[in-house]
Amino acid sequence: MGIVTGIVGIGGGVLLVPVMVLALKFKMHNAVGTSTAMTIFTSIGGVIGYVVNGLGVTGLPAGSIGYVHIWSCMALADTSVLMAQVGVRTAHRIPAKQLKWIFIAVMLYMGLKIIGVFDWLGWPI
Repeated sequence: MGIVTGIVGIGGGVLLVPVMVLALKFKMHNAVGTSTAMTIFTSIGGVIGYVVNGLGVTGLPAGSIGYVHIWSCMALADTSVLMAQVGVRTAHRIPAKQLKWIFIAVMLYMGLKIIGVFDWLGWPI
């Protein structure tokens, strides 16, 4: 999954959640939770890569380690942890069937957005 999503340039959850639900018979809530938890590991790997590849690069803003700006990283981490709590509570209030349809709708929207359908139609969404 990591190789395919890396080549395509999309998040792993886009492919991982359907595989867990359809092939591995996960319940929808468990698949979404597992996918979200795996994001922690991919994020750590990404941060390490940006730090290592950016070491020694000149002209970066103050407070940067490699290509990672520490204050921005901390702000993103703080808000991500807070909003994850909101997401978990919201997801557990939604029945699995509705959660599945919401996931499908979001993935469809994102797919159309990525390939530029809304720009082509002149829609500002």
